[in-house]
Amino acid sequence: MRPSRTSPKHYLLVPPEPTPNGPLHLGHISGPFLRMDVLARFLRMRGDRPVMMTGTDAYEPWVAMKARIDGTTPSGIVAHYHDVMRADLDAMRIGIDAFVNPDEEPWHGEFQREIDSVVARLRARGAITSQVERVPHNAATGRFVVGPLLLGRCPDCGADVASYFCERCGAHFRPEEVVEPRPRLTEDSWEWREITTQFLRTATLTELEPEFDRLDLAERYRSTVRSLLRRGGATIRLSVPEPWGMALPGGTDDGVPSTLFSYTGGFMFARLLGELHRQRIGAAVNSFSPESDVVTVTSLGCDNVVSALICINAVALVHGDTRPYDRCLINEFYQLAGEKFSTSRGHSITASGIARVPGLSVDATRYFLARVNPERSEANFEPKEFLDFANDRLAGVLEARIASAMPHPAVAPAPLGDGLAARLNEQLDRLEAALDAPVIRMSDAAAVLDDWIDAFEDGADADRGYWWLKGLALIGHPIMPDFCGRLWHTLGGAGDPSFAAFPERTTPTADGHRRWFSPVAASDFAACLPPSLR
Repeated sequence: MRPSRTSPKHYLLVPPEPTPNGPLHLGHISGPFLRMDVLARFLRMRGDRPVMMTGTDAYEPWVAMKARIDGTTPSGIVAHYHDVMRADLDAMRIGIDAFVNPDEEPWHGEFQREIDSVVARLRARGAITSQVERVPHNAATGRFVVGPLLLGRCPDCGADVASYFCERCGAHFRPEEVVEPRPRLTEDSWEWREITTQFLRTATLTELEPEFDRLDLAERYRSTVRSLLRRGGATIRLSVPEPWGMALPGGTDDGVPSTLFSYTGGFMFARLLGELHRQRIGAAVNSFSPESDVVTVTSLGCDNVVSALICINAVALVHGDTRPYDRCLINEFYQLAGEKFSTSRGHSITASGIARVPGLSVDATRYFLARVNPERSEANFEPKEFLDFANDRLAGVLEARIASAMPHPAVAPAPLGDGLAARLNEQLDRLEAALDAPVIRMSDAAAVLDDWIDAFEDGADADRGYWWLKGLALIGHPIMPDFCGRLWHTLGGAGDPSFAAFPERTTPTADGHRRWFSPVAASDFAACLPPSLR
């Protein structure tokens, strides 16, 4: 059995900052959040020291729009959905170590200080410029009709857009570049007004091309970045004319609000998390400092490519005292029954909703999402396919094999044989290749688990049954932590499954002959589906 790493590495894992204007659904969970949790559990199992930190994107303009529609305050919306999202992550066993709400103290003050410090440094380095642009303005309300209040078509691909970017192709643009612009809300009639906006100079494409290679970035994401930097002359928006947001030093127009563009604010937020991580591990420098040996990893959807690759990594190169992310893990969109997940259209399955289905293990959901996920291309969650997987593969095949392999209690097994040890090491090599690389593949990790389950030998003696079950607990733990933790304890193990503890010949307990996975009734599962799919 391969030993764990003798010198543990520190990892800072940063999933995306979701906008707190609704619950998290399986489209959110399937790529960025589950992948980071699977990675964290694997690293911990190997002996490394991962910490997962993120927070909600409290100052996204979608928050202010929802507050306006609901007749409440943006802070009230943030506080409510921050808690909802935390509960959703907990329901899916996503182990977030720190989930920051930047609209609450002490985080608000610390975030503001980070913003002030970064802006001062960038201004001193000549990286901040002012540019005049035309923006729609509602004279009757005094509001600028920007962000999600401005609808139209993408100037690059022609898709319907809202806000400053296109979900389909990832393009970012100015309000005046939107094709056929129109207001989302009928009361927002406008006239075009010239204002002065702050922009931030980023690294050039010449400087970024080696970064693309280092990250093993797919060509479609490179093209998105190239297109934006060519359009904007290697600059990214720094300020927006919106009252809801973090105060930005250096506003230029009287009467025009100037707050931090939430996408560019991702850089300052990453540095805030780097400081929190430094404090947590007792290091001397911020975890994004060039002197830090912490491995930094972020995970995101394809609609946030610009946020990660330009607003964070390209800005880091200009900042001069911040390392870009070591790894950027990007996934495509996830669909539900052939259509994009959408909370606003009611076409979604929430994380908490599926976790409440009677008899359905959260591990079944995680395992399925690891197998069928959008890390390579768009993927589709088909309810019937999922229910068949939970009932046939888990409650049927796996349940029967666990029962057949379960050894007698209170009898210690024989030592692990060389043949089974070699097979297990081969699978762990595959697991490591899937989960500790520039591009992580959950589906490859799930394939290792599939193969170990299929390698079960019917009629094997009690010793081989014990070691097969223990291997199942080890290989499956990153994906199915609840089940694999219980199985590990049933076999006499302590704590969580780990490489270091695996060879120990533990004595099974008396509760191994139990039901591990139960069949799920279609009528119970239907309760978590949108009405159109019931």
